[in-house]
Amino acid sequence: MLALGVSTGFVTIIDQSAFAFAVPGLRDDLGADAAQVQWLVAGYSLAFGAALLPGGRLGDVFGRRVPYLVGLLLFALGGLFAASAADANVAIVARLVQGLGAGLVNPQVLGYFQDLFTGPARAKALGAYTVSASVAGLVSPPVAGWILAAASPGLGWRFVVLLSVPVALALFVVGLAVLPSAPRTPAELHRRAGGLDLVGLSLLMAVILALMLPVTAGVPGGPLWLIVAGFAGLAFAGWERRVASLGRSPVLDPALMRSRGFMLGTGVATLIFGAGIGLGMVTTLYLIDGLGMSALAAALLLAPRALGMAIGSMQSWRVATRFGRRGITFVLAAGAVAVAVEAALVATGQEVLVLIALVGVGTVHGVLSGLTIPSNQTLTLEHAPPEAAGVGAGVLALAQRLAGAVCLAVGIGLFLAGSTPTAGFATAAAVFAALSAAAVAISAFDRSVVRVS
Repeated sequence: MLALGVSTGFVTIIDQSAFAFAVPGLRDDLGADAAQVQWLVAGYSLAFGAALLPGGRLGDVFGRRVPYLVGLLLFALGGLFAASAADANVAIVARLVQGLGAGLVNPQVLGYFQDLFTGPARAKALGAYTVSASVAGLVSPPVAGWILAAASPGLGWRFVVLLSVPVALALFVVGLAVLPSAPRTPAELHRRAGGLDLVGLSLLMAVILALMLPVTAGVPGGPLWLIVAGFAGLAFAGWERRVASLGRSPVLDPALMRSRGFMLGTGVATLIFGAGIGLGMVTTLYLIDGLGMSALAAALLLAPRALGMAIGSMQSWRVATRFGRRGITFVLAAGAVAVAVEAALVATGQEVLVLIALVGVGTVHGVLSGLTIPSNQTLTLEHAPPEAAGVGAGVLALAQRLAGAVCLAVGIGLFLAGSTPTAGFATAAAVFAALSAAAVAISAFDRSVVRVS
């Protein structure tokens, strides 16, 4: 189960990372306009985020086997249709289907980890899951670059999009063989289906989409979408209270939302994930636009950070099991200092200092991030009751995905708004350093006694 879950995380992340390299060829080959390119890039993340909480809830209610297998099949079929598309709109729909599948699959993996592992074993499993994401981010740029260089222009992008499909199909076959399934009678399935709050799920998805459309897909009318999200959120809260008063199961378990440790841990995860994604993006832009480096050179300079994160993730279970929240807070503080030092050195624009920042301090920052992200995730999910393990994992993943989308948009906007590339980078980096410091403050505020043991 551990190997299956880690492989699933790897294949969904490497697909998203590699697809960025396929976009230019896809755009030229299919004649996609600017709006279609935006949807090609954003559609996967949009559908992924929208499916996380419904996927987690389906797994909690009906069991995780069927949502996992259906999601993996949708992911593979979406990739197959995207790679064979002769029209940009077909590719967009295929990427939406692929993102929907990934959003169904990932809460099941984390839910299985919650169900099947306890204590240090669970912490190690979540650490391995983060390692898979780091390795995917490390290997996807050179693999995609090699494919595009070796294949003809009209085929290269199709091979890159197909990269994850054979692995996903293999995982589907393995999942059929090894995933546990509890036999249920038609009467029990009917009873469980009655406990699925479809109205609540619909209202929650409306909130998520209204929040994600402006920042992920660049849909105009940001303030209007916030108003829509607010009204949908109020309707969702009112409906959930009614469901709870009738003795039925709401979408978001009240114990989950009342848990101080879960909410604070989710806040920490949101801030450090968003800050890391945003800083990586503006650093890449600054290296290419500000310092005139090639895309390959920039990718190589940022690779030590990903390698450091993989190394740190391998040992993250020790932080959660030995030191608990205090240990996470200490490592977070060290990471916030590393972010500030790295940003300050890069902003100088001097090649030697940039090299020291990205290869030296960047590696340290990656190790510290690897130590904190899975250990914080482990400690946060310890607060989720067993019957809401999938929803808890979905909430955590959704918060991080929203934070990544917002910080990408904010970082790019601040960078482009700067009077010079150096000024734009310095402003954006200061914002992300502040977010890292805020994560330290929130983590220090968490006085819960839950520990992984």
